[in-house]
Amino acid sequence: VGGSLLAVHGGLSPSIHHLDQIRILDRFAEIPHDGPLADLMWSDPDAEKTGFVISPRGAGYVFGHDVVQKFLHLNNLDHIVRAHQLCMCGYQVLFDDSLSTVWSAPNYCYRFGNTASILEVSEDLGRFFNVFGP
Repeated sequence: VGGSLLAVHGGLSPSIHHLDQIRILDRFAEIPHDGPLADLMWSDPDAEKTGFVISPRGAGYVFGHDVVQKFLHLNNLDHIVRAHQLCMCGYQVLFDDSLSTVWSAPNYCYRFGNTASILEVSEDLGRFFNVFGP
C-alpha cells in the first residue's frame, strides 16, 4: 500500500526476505500445508518471542519484533498490516507501531463479545482504526 505498508493475512515467513519473493508466489493456488505461502497466511506476531518459532496452531510460525524490524528495513517499508487473530478491541498495534492486527468480525462466532475495526489509510499514509461494535 503506497510503497510503505505491507498487507498480509497472517504474518511473515522465515523463507521470505524480500517483497519480490512474495510477488512470484502463485497466490491463486490452494494454500499448501507448509511453505512460504502457508506462512504468510497462518503466522502470528508474538511480543515475547525472538526470531521465528514453529506455531502451536500447527501451521506457520510465531515471530518477534526483531523479525518485523529486519523485514521492514530490508524492504524499505514502515508498517505491516495483518488480520488472522481475534482482537477484543478490534485491533492491536505491536512492536513500536510497526505492525497492526485488524479484526473485522464483531462478536466473533456470536459468542466473544468483541468489537471490530477496519483500518483506513489516508493519502499521506496515516492510519486510522474505525472501530464498531457487535
